[in-house]
Amino acid sequence: MAAATSGKITTGALGANQWRYGEDWPLPETRWSKLYLHSWGRLRPEPYVPGARNGRLEPDTFVQMPPTQTNDIARLRYMSDPLPEDTLLIGPLALNLYAAIDQDDTNWIVILKDVGPDVSVHTARPGETEIPADLPERELTRGWLTASHRALDPERSKPWRPWHPLTRAAQKPVEPGKIEEYKIEILSTANLFKAGHRISLDITSLDLPSGPAGAHDVEYAPYHICSSNTVVHKIYHDEQHPSHLVLPIIPV
Repeated sequence: MAAATSGKITTGALGANQWRYGEDWPLPETRWSKLYLHSWGRLRPEPYVPGARNGRLEPDTFVQMPPTQTNDIARLRYMSDPLPEDTLLIGPLALNLYAAIDQDDTNWIVILKDVGPDVSVHTARPGETEIPADLPERELTRGWLTASHRALDPERSKPWRPWHPLTRAAQKPVEPGKIEEYKIEILSTANLFKAGHRISLDITSLDLPSGPAGAHDVEYAPYHICSSNTVVHKIYHDEQHPSHLVLPIIPV
């Protein structure tokens, strides 16, 4: 969370129990970094290159049925390795996503989380490449974009903050099966990922109200009306389609 105080930017970081101050926003010391989506649900600092450990070129896929058929929320999760050192994120974020759907519209909902710690290792022994399913996790922030509103205002957009007109004139249905690039703004956050924790990104297309009277149990997350059709979502992350997160890293 950030606020202006006496001409300065005041930011409190989760996980750090400290305040930081800056003269501008994003903070001038920000080092913009990328984490690329990879096969097997990985987030890595290196983009895709052909090789055995990078997987094949087929996209990752999830299928979302409408709430008239299910309450289950389908998702894909991408997660970094345990971080070797404390990593501080403060500022706006964005997801550059290459994807295709089999309908003319959907919602893209992305959720950033702090996951861990854990003691898993990565070797060739059975089970040791698996990430434990019971790791503690904390949601930090979200981003949303309706696929038909993917148009950008290039003059107002920044790499870390895509600007969508969100007007009827700019709205354009998606051509089913066509790979599109979606630049998704993620609300600003401030969090210290402790060494051994992981940066995690969930990609879904449905959020459902879970509180009384149709309210949502996350104060900043509205309920988005989803497609009334079952939608197949395909996420690409190859040489021609380098899907990636843009992160605001602050020197610790």
